[in-house]
Amino acid sequence: MSLYVSGEERKKEHEIRLSARSEMNISGVEEVVGFDEENVRLKTSEGELFVEGSGLKIGTLNTDEGIVSLTGRLSALYYSNDNAKEKKGFFARRVR
Repeated sequence: MSLYVSGEERKKEHEIRLSARSEMNISGVEEVVGFDEENVRLKTSEGELFVEGSGLKIGTLNTDEGIVSLTGRLSALYYSNDNAKEKKGFFARRVR
């Protein structure tokens, strides 16, 4: 599933706020590339952001403001370095 933030061409400020590893608020989100209960993949103004955990749910999705909030047990977050090999590995693990 892909949700795209239309309109805004200017770069939005990207910020992450994490509370007790169970709630995360993210700004500067341009697109929700994919998500399920264990992984969320976001395109942000600073690059692709991958969030891993269990029982992940998108609580708030405000495409006008570029804001996403997640709840669940958060275990990892990292950014892509635009390496095609890494992207292939990410999808290969999810497809199996």
